[in-house]
Amino acid sequence: MVSKAANPVRILGFDNWTGGKVHFERLFDAFAANGMNLDLVHLGSWGNDMGRPPEEWSGKLRIRDISYFGNASFPALLEAERPDAVLLFSTDTFAHRAFLRHCRARKIPAVYVYHGIIKAQKNEGGRLYKTSFMAQVKFALGRLPKALCHVWPSYMRALFETRASLADWSRFGGDIIRGGLGKTGVTSARDARTDRCGVYIEADVADAVTRYGFSREQVAVVGNPDLARFGLNSDLLGWALARQGQEPVDVMYIDTGLIFTGWVFASHQDFFDHMVETRDRLAAVGKRLVFKPHPDHVRAGMAQKLQAAGIEICSSEDFVKRLKGCCAAIVETSTAALVPALMGLPLFLAKYGKLSSLNFGEVLTSYPRSHHLSDLTDLTDALTSENALLDEPKTRAWIADNSGPLPAEDMPKRVVDIFRYLVATP
Repeated sequence: MVSKAANPVRILGFDNWTGGKVHFERLFDAFAANGMNLDLVHLGSWGNDMGRPPEEWSGKLRIRDISYFGNASFPALLEAERPDAVLLFSTDTFAHRAFLRHCRARKIPAVYVYHGIIKAQKNEGGRLYKTSFMAQVKFALGRLPKALCHVWPSYMRALFETRASLADWSRFGGDIIRGGLGKTGVTSARDARTDRCGVYIEADVADAVTRYGFSREQVAVVGNPDLARFGLNSDLLGWALARQGQEPVDVMYIDTGLIFTGWVFASHQDFFDHMVETRDRLAAVGKRLVFKPHPDHVRAGMAQKLQAAGIEICSSEDFVKRLKGCCAAIVETSTAALVPALMGLPLFLAKYGKLSSLNFGEVLTSYPRSHHLSDLTDLTDALTSENALLDEPKTRAWIADNSGPLPAEDMPKRVVDIFRYLVATP
């Protein structure tokens, strides 16, 4: 049990920017109900989220930029905040690893919760994407000032102050080189591991164990919050398997924002042309494109540009509603791609045009109604074949295995349970 003392247990969220605040916001009430107070500190003024105020509120969640502390060091930040535990939705960046080193030195327990389903994105033994050289160069150069001025110095200080081994220093240099080339290691650095971990579904437990070195007992399956976020309730699981009547003409494209990571597309115009071509090729076979953008495309104006070009845009609020009017979904490597699959819709894994080198994780490739799509003109024939050969029992079994713990609305409670164990009263 968590102490019910006058001062609540302090949980400090840590992130690079405010773009991921939704992950923290959804947990606030569950923490409060258990005598814990959640605040978020971010590094936006280091370069990823410039112009944010030093302190702001998003609903009940208090958010502070590192500038609130006078651009203090991580040790000074921890001394000012004095958290009982910390929460992160990413740990592999140098800034996060530096922060975790200082937490570990002060015996502050840390929890890492995956912010998506890795097995939807990562295939065993292969690279996810073919990196666009020009996009990767732009991506790396755009982050170099932040790295030189803030990130690398903070990590080097953490290495010095925590008496890092020669292997840790060597890993630092290797990770700089790999990051610049757009590559990632098979396993994460030792200082990217936390005390406990949470994953959305059982399929990601093995990734947490292999990549970060957690024991099975240190990993909790907390459920997929996207189901609650998009309004996908239990009644809609497998919904399309029993659908009757004429097949809809709409096909939804679910995007994952590859252009923002230096992968696949060389420029925003390159991606725009890809979507216009997708629209035109679908129209040629009697289908209409509906585009579900990654939030970064909304912030960058790409969704608005595509809408001006006559492409229908689907908001997060209308996601499930619009899927009910679709005959299938074309997907990139996105956690959101599980939503149409859990509804029982045919899923086409985008492998055409610039996406020909895209590799998909086993969660998506194992879905009985998923198919690699290398030519958009094949879509209608593939749909006809898929509907004729539908294996409903096998599909429902996949849905049961990959929907995660239910109800999905209880995901915040399951995350809080991890902290209840870590900060329990002696």
